[in-house]
Amino acid sequence: MPVPALRPGVHVKNALGMAAVAALSLTLAPAASAETGFATVKITRVSGWFGVEDFWTTRGGFIPRQKFDVDITNVVGRDVRGLSVFISLPTDRLGVTGYEGDGWRCWDVNEGIGAEGIKCTQDHLIVHEEAWPKLTVETKAEAIWTQDSIDVYAEADGHAAVHAQQWFRIDTST
Repeated sequence: MPVPALRPGVHVKNALGMAAVAALSLTLAPAASAETGFATVKITRVSGWFGVEDFWTTRGGFIPRQKFDVDITNVVGRDVRGLSVFISLPTDRLGVTGYEGDGWRCWDVNEGIGAEGIKCTQDHLIVHEEAWPKLTVETKAEAIWTQDSIDVYAEADGHAAVHAQQWFRIDTST
């Protein structure tokens, strides 16, 4: 999918932010996909989002909260432990208000534009073709028109990172 056209006032991840992400030894993939690697990563809307699957929309300031799930499945062919996930999103426009999921520990990360969001860890030992417990992230959209992406980077047990991306828009029209 091509990158959606951007309008003035759009919050995008700049080169400085991407350098910070690269410093975390993470790699990039095309939009709305997950790289082939030790795991598959899927981002699924739960509530507060509408529109087509590959481009979500929400109303800034009007809808109390939005939720999305992150599902990660081990496909490497052996047991894996020590999952680390970085969820990158523009926190000044789509703030993280909570998370839930069995065994997940998360905290805020703010290392500049493009390297902001939350980092989460999960210590469950997962066998081949089994999924880690689902991580549900709750957000609050600000009343600022935005077109950006939610990016999920996952790495574990010395494997190269895998990545999934979900484009979204915060609509402020009346």
